[in-house]
Amino acid sequence: MRTLALAVAALVSALPASATVQMTTFRSASLGRDANVAVQLPPSYASSPDRRYPVVVALHGLFEGPGFLERRGLSAAIDELWRSGRVPEFIVVAVDGGNSFYVNAAGGRYEDLVTKDAPAWIEANYRVVPGRAGRGLWGVSMGGYAALRIAFTHPEVYAAVATHSAMVLEAIPTREGGAGNYQMNAFNAVFGNPIDPALWAANDPLALQAKASAASLPALRFDCGAQDRFGLFLGNADLHKRLEARGVRHEFELGPGDHGYEYVLTMLEKSLRFLGTTLAPKTR
Repeated sequence: MRTLALAVAALVSALPASATVQMTTFRSASLGRDANVAVQLPPSYASSPDRRYPVVVALHGLFEGPGFLERRGLSAAIDELWRSGRVPEFIVVAVDGGNSFYVNAAGGRYEDLVTKDAPAWIEANYRVVPGRAGRGLWGVSMGGYAALRIAFTHPEVYAAVATHSAMVLEAIPTREGGAGNYQMNAFNAVFGNPIDPALWAANDPLALQAKASAASLPALRFDCGAQDRFGLFLGNADLHKRLEARGVRHEFELGPGDHGYEYVLTMLEKSLRFLGTTLAPKTR
């Protein structure tokens, strides 16, 4: 693991510093207030005024925000993947979900933020391929949980979905089951204290996949570290088995690594190439 960490750190430090991420806000009708977003434009955007691009909406993890793109070394890595031609160009928009799990709950309608407000704002302000065909959804940990949930419940919004270390749990989290105090506080703030089983089930990717029509689902890829310290590889592997049993086409990978951005960076090229190649042909 230390060797992997050093290799990833060396990769990130060697990346060019040309990636620029613009932090901005827009008015969210679903939240009733302004929402924070981070926007990363591809290298050719400024010089290609007649070109329209796919967009990938990025959902961050727990205790993060849209600034995770830069803070975690992702924006520099994405820029290098574009400039080297290993991943097709698209616009990246990271949406601030706080610690909401991107759920429609008492704290705000965050799922609606991702499925309604953000796509509408992006299409009104950037040169993107309009509609589902040009939209991808990408999430990490808490954001991966939300992205999978949206794939199953709102397949009409995004054409492709990719996640890393998605928070797929086989049971409601508890302190006795190993969830930490900070994590449980976040769960309780959204799902109730004690956690409301009905609200949890209504947002559980494992339950929701069974109700989703295989024919209408977006292209789907998800992966998880085989040494994920929260045991999320179990839920991700379970989701893979359930989708496989239903004959739902998808890509799944258990790769070496723990929970965190060292692992995400090792899988980033695969997930973004999956999104880019799925969306890009529809733009030509």
